[in-house]
Amino acid sequence: MTIGDGHDLKSRIFAGDEVLQACYDNERVLQRGDSGSAVKKVQEALMILGIPVPKVGANGVFGGETEIAVRSYQEARRLKVDGIIGAETIGNLDSEFYTGPPEPSTSPSTEPQMSKISTPLKPESPVRSPRASTVRLEGESPVEPKVPPVPPVKEPKVPSVEAVPGLKPLPPVKEVHVPPVPSVREVSARPEHTLRHVKTKPPSTAPFAAPVTPEIPPVNSQGRKFHSSGIWNEDSYLEIQGGQSMHFKVKNLHVHASTIRIKAENGESQGATIQAQDAADFEFSIAGKEPLDWRFDIETDSDTALLEWYLYSNWVPE
Repeated sequence: MTIGDGHDLKSRIFAGDEVLQACYDNERVLQRGDSGSAVKKVQEALMILGIPVPKVGANGVFGGETEIAVRSYQEARRLKVDGIIGAETIGNLDSEFYTGPPEPSTSPSTEPQMSKISTPLKPESPVRSPRASTVRLEGESPVEPKVPPVPPVKEPKVPSVEAVPGLKPLPPVKEVHVPPVPSVREVSARPEHTLRHVKTKPPSTAPFAAPVTPEIPPVNSQGRKFHSSGIWNEDSYLEIQGGQSMHFKVKNLHVHASTIRIKAENGESQGATIQAQDAADFEFSIAGKEPLDWRFDIETDSDTALLEWYLYSNWVPE
């Protein structure tokens, strides 16, 4: 890895990063399990391009969500879909953020020190300008040239508005009443909860559709409040505090149909096959004093699943 050898990353976000430059030079790759500032720069670049990492954000850890985002970018740009940052992927990202070479900086000019001589010296020019002499014929007195007088310039008169025929005065402007803008209710951030995933299947190179997170309504149609959300792409389980009634809305972001089954710790089990870009609802309820500790086991049909879930509850943490 040599920075400055002519084969360098050029964008402001990636230039000078030794790890990313090594990826660009085919000396290493960034993949699941890596961490550091180079991973964080890639996560930030993906989110700027509209490919979200909804749960973890730009935390500098190359986890499952980051791998899904990288695969989505590679699929959208027709690159090799392998979920790792190699020479092809980092080079393509760098070209999208490169805006051209920086403008050359101009160093401030140093003003010369002024001489302390009280009267500045003025050098005399070696070339003297010729002086016009008076034209005189032999035997005549000198003739002074006559300069014709310049006539005064008359100031043009601009006609007044009243003098323009057929011009009618404008009607008075009526005051327009602007109604006050209603205040926008601020939706609080998603509450913290315990989310653990148990990996049971290896990652796949199947194509993914880029996740698009819509605006989350604060209350669903049954009057339950928004609790939390995330993405499932493998078998996992969720431990969380909630109310007596819990409602999952699960959307399939994959290009193929996916089957999911959710099992609650109280014995309830629900499953469905969700077509591409469709959604399904799952309801669970239990009696007891709120808040209640819930555990859900999630089973998916394959390692190509990409399911975005939203959880609503009649009790949410403050």
